[in-house]
Amino acid sequence: MKICIIGAGVVGSYLAKKLSQEGYDVAIIDKDRKKIEEIQTHIDVAAFNCDAFDEECIGQLSEYDLFIVATNKDEINLSVALMLKAIYGKDKVIVRVDKDILSKKEIEKFLAVEIVNTFNEIFRNIQAFIRYPFISSINELEAGKFVIFSYTVKRPDLLSNTKISDLKEIRDRVPFTVVLIERNGKPYIPSGNKVILEGDTVYILAEKDRLEKLIKALNIQIKPVKSVTFLGMSKVGMSILKKIYGSGLNIKVIEEDIQLCESIATQFPEVMVLNGKITDKHLLESEQVGGSDIIISSSYREDNILSCILVKKLGAKKVIAIIENPEYEEIAQSLGIDIPIVSRKMIARKVYKRIKHRGFIDIFELKENIKIYELHVGNEMEGKKVSEISTGRFVILGVVREDKMKMVSGEFLLKGGDKLIILEIEEAEE
Repeated sequence: MKICIIGAGVVGSYLAKKLSQEGYDVAIIDKDRKKIEEIQTHIDVAAFNCDAFDEECIGQLSEYDLFIVATNKDEINLSVALMLKAIYGKDKVIVRVDKDILSKKEIEKFLAVEIVNTFNEIFRNIQAFIRYPFISSINELEAGKFVIFSYTVKRPDLLSNTKISDLKEIRDRVPFTVVLIERNGKPYIPSGNKVILEGDTVYILAEKDRLEKLIKALNIQIKPVKSVTFLGMSKVGMSILKKIYGSGLNIKVIEEDIQLCESIATQFPEVMVLNGKITDKHLLESEQVGGSDIIISSSYREDNILSCILVKKLGAKKVIAIIENPEYEEIAQSLGIDIPIVSRKMIARKVYKRIKHRGFIDIFELKENIKIYELHVGNEMEGKKVSEISTGRFVILGVVREDKMKMVSGEFLLKGGDKLIILEIEEAEE
C-alpha cells in the first residue's frame, strides 16, 4: 500500500517513520522546508516541500492509496480532506482533528472520511485513570468490549506473591489472562509456574463489563479520586477540564499566562486558578499540590517533565504527563512519572487499524518492541491447537468466540470465526 501523509509535524513525522520501517511506500508533504529537510535526513521516505492546496503538489501523488491529513490545524485538515474526496476521488482518507464538534459522526459521514480526535482519545484514558486510580495504562480491544490494563501489585491484592496457576479458581469465576509481567524494568511472558511478586507491574486482559467484578475478586483496593490538579494549561488540557468540570471533583489549575488564568476562572468559576510557574517549588509546596489525587501536566513546554518530577518529590500519588515525543515515554517512567500519555501513538493505532496492517483487525504497542494484535482465524489455523501456533515470541492471549472471551490453554481448538488476541515481542533494533 502507498500512503501519503500531509503535514510533517510531530504526528506526521512519527507516522512516516513507523510506516516506513514496516515496509510501506510512504510520501510526506509539508510547505515548511525545514521540516522536510529534517525528515529527508532521518527517515527513508519520499518528502515533498510543497503546499497541499497547490494542484501540482497533490497531483504528483494522486496514485497513492491512503491519505493521512495530520497538520495541527483542524480547518486545514478538513479542507484538504474535502479536496481529496471531491477533486481526486480518494476514498481512503484519515483526518486528524482536535475540536470535539469537528469529530462528530455527522461530519465524518458527510465527508466520507475517518476522523481521529486526538483529544478524545486522550480523555478516554484520563477518564479510566480517574475511575480506576490504581491502573497505570489501559487499552481497549473489540470496540471497547475487552481491555488490557496494567497496575503495580501490592498487598493485600491476591496477585501479590502468588503463582499464576494458583489463580485458576478466580479465573474460572471471572475470566482474565496475565499478559505480561514487568519486573525491575524487564518484561516477562508469564507461564503457569511464574510467581507474581509485590512491586511487579502486571498487564491483564479482561472483559470490560466485568472489570469491577474482577477488581473485587482480586481484592484490589480503590481509593476514590477526589481532587485533580492541572500543571499548565494547553488545548488538550482545556478539553479535559471541560469534560470533568461539574463531576464533583475538586479541581485546581496552575498556569503562568495571566490572561489564560483569567479566561479559565471566567469559564469555570468553581475551579481554583493560580497564576505562577509550574516549576515554582515554593508555590507547589504552599498550595499542597502533592496532596492531589491526580496531577495532569498537559503542557508541551520543556518544563512539563520537570514539573512532574517536582510534584512526585512532594508526594503526589499519581502524575499523568501528556507528552509529544514517544522516545520520552520510557525516560518519563524511569524518572518516576506514573503515566506518560503519547498522543501520537494513539493516532498511529487508528492508522494501523485502517490499513488492515498485515491482515490484522487491530494493532497497538503495549510497550516498546511489544505489540498486541487482533487477528481472524483463517483456514490455515482452523482446527489447530493453540500450542501449534504460539511460540516464544508469538503468544495467543485469548480467543474471542461469539463475542465472549475464552481464556485458552495449549489444547484449545480454534474454529472458523474466532478472533485471536496475540502478543508479539519484536527483536530490539541494534
